[in-house]
Amino acid sequence: MAYTVKQVSAMSGVSVRTLHFYDETDLLKPAYVGANGYRFYEEPQLLMLQQVLFYRELGFELKQIKDIVGRADFEKIEALQSHREVLEENVARTRSLLDTIDKTIQHLKGMKKMKSEELFVGFSVAAGEDRFDERLKLGGHPVNCKVSAKDTDGTMCIFEFTTGWPCHLHHEQDEWVYVVDGDLELQVGEKRFRAGAGESVFIPRKVPHLWGPVDENRCKIINIFQPAGKMEDFLREVGNLNNLPTREDVINKTYTDEQISTLRHVFGAYGMELLPPPPGWPGSE
Repeated sequence: MAYTVKQVSAMSGVSVRTLHFYDETDLLKPAYVGANGYRFYEEPQLLMLQQVLFYRELGFELKQIKDIVGRADFEKIEALQSHREVLEENVARTRSLLDTIDKTIQHLKGMKKMKSEELFVGFSVAAGEDRFDERLKLGGHPVNCKVSAKDTDGTMCIFEFTTGWPCHLHHEQDEWVYVVDGDLELQVGEKRFRAGAGESVFIPRKVPHLWGPVDENRCKIINIFQPAGKMEDFLREVGNLNNLPTREDVINKTYTDEQISTLRHVFGAYGMELLPPPPGWPGSE
């Protein structure tokens, strides 16, 4: 049986735009394209999409997934068995976290005293470390996940950034930015201002915004997204892009139309819009 891209999107939860992107990047091609230009998928493509989703769930980047599933010796059953082993490890960790939650509730209710070190059993991220030790980078700057969507059932996710963001907006997420070190130049909507260490900024969804460090060598912020959406997947994908425009490229306008088109496509695939910088910002017209 053949399914249209909309039907596949409905049953898998993967957006039509993302399925188109998978096709364009040769990660997942449809079984065939009809005379009307519609993409059609059959069981082999659905099974491959399942593999892609498993690997994404396990934290693999799209380029890694493409390399893995594209190998001549790729075996679906063997891959599924491997997925199961990893998920069983995650279940064990989740049980440890649930145990910590139960003990904390009992402690707060005065039912059972809890040692201080027990508060962090199953969940602790050291300074300079990433939640899953992925060590993502954007333009050479580290991006560390501190709280994952998996920890909060999608309620929120938290990252530590040491760089700025281009002008963009979120359609379905609010943001909160807390400056840990350094100073940020921000624009939220029509308002342009600075924020220093200890200051925070709330950014409602659908409001254009951007920021950049005043001193490139001194910038650390905590960025919270609520709900979490697919921000982790987005950052993995952007971090894996080749030839990503740097801040200097934007300032000097040395980027290419293809680079911006690729970025705009990826932003759109994850519920955001990449926008041109407002007047007065480096790189604006």
